[in-house]
Amino acid sequence: MVYQSKSLFGRAAGGPRAGCGFDLWYTTATLAPAAMIPLSRRVAPLLSVFLAACVALPGRAAEAAVRAVPPRAEKLLVTEAGQPAEYRYTAFPVALRVGPDEVWIVYKAGKTHATDAGAALEVVRHSLAGGTTELIQRLPAPQPKLYQMGEITRLPDGTIAIYVDVQAVGWDGRHYRSGAEVFRWDETRRAFGPPEALPTVAGVRYGYPFEFVSAGRTTWQLVMKFGYMEGGRWGVDVLRSDDAGRSWSFVRDLTEEFGRIPANESGFVRHGDGWIVTTRGYDRIARLHRTDADFKLLRQRDLTGHTPYIQNLIGRPRLLIRDGKGYLLGRNWTEPNPTAKGAAAKPMQLCLIRFDLETLLPEACVILDNADHRRVTDGYYAVAEFSGAGTDELLHIITYRGIAGAPPAIVRLDFRWADVK
Repeated sequence: MVYQSKSLFGRAAGGPRAGCGFDLWYTTATLAPAAMIPLSRRVAPLLSVFLAACVALPGRAAEAAVRAVPPRAEKLLVTEAGQPAEYRYTAFPVALRVGPDEVWIVYKAGKTHATDAGAALEVVRHSLAGGTTELIQRLPAPQPKLYQMGEITRLPDGTIAIYVDVQAVGWDGRHYRSGAEVFRWDETRRAFGPPEALPTVAGVRYGYPFEFVSAGRTTWQLVMKFGYMEGGRWGVDVLRSDDAGRSWSFVRDLTEEFGRIPANESGFVRHGDGWIVTTRGYDRIARLHRTDADFKLLRQRDLTGHTPYIQNLIGRPRLLIRDGKGYLLGRNWTEPNPTAKGAAAKPMQLCLIRFDLETLLPEACVILDNADHRRVTDGYYAVAEFSGAGTDELLHIITYRGIAGAPPAIVRLDFRWADVK
């Protein structure tokens, strides 16, 4: 969530004010210089979208650039009706494949989207073939903390771990990170053990874990740091562990490497000898980046303002590489908001965007959900799983969706991969 206040524009970017939530300070402090950008530079991205649309209209290829593909099947995995009163708002699912057919799904279970002290994480096991879902464990946060999001991963020693974005509510009613924590699965007890604080790295306490990639004995973590926490710096970093997450070392500050972009939620995936990274900016720009093995930048591309079907940031972006192409999955807006006074804003959609792995140029967009513009008020952080092979290969999307202000449900959408790739 991004808060903006006109009264704060032009304020010195020295740090958050007392009582000012991170998003409010970071948005206003970092975007204030935008007012000084020449008009020609501010208009150029909009002009590029207009020209692209004009060129695209007559051709058949342009008609296929954005298309809606309905799911072959849809299943509600967790709904408000089946939850205790204090855990009816379910959101932000992530998944880990633990067997040929079994997936563990972790999601927030609380009262609201944010600032709900005591909010828990729930872990369920789900069968891709049978469609059954069974609660493994509920992990409630001790108040005044709340567990906003979890990221589940299997570490090189076989341990299943959940890294948690732990928050607390300040006196001003806003949320603040209080330091990431980790739950580790205890196979003997068949339960997750007590939470442990993610240790500081080079004097920095990290707050928001995004994603983990393991190869051999090494695990890389993409994680965000916050200026009001220990270390006093903002940005997205890459960390590395060679002991199954017991200790971590600093690899690179991607915010600096990518040109001091105001990055927030990010994702990454291995590609050849290097990496593909995606970032969601507080400047509301979605970006793709290609780096070498040490996360040094080789190429990057702004997507928002240069791609007609990416009109805003992409919420909680996830990356896939399949069949020689890159795919960007997340919450998206394929159409610009109307400018008429009082006109309703365009609703969010769940999209899969294909791009070239070398140039990072978007090639096509498939709307996976909400092509009919229902009033989805919260949703579409999503993850992907696959099953089957050949012409029978299926893409399973696990996401969440709330309509018209109702508490969201955890939803599974199934697609034939050949139809959406």
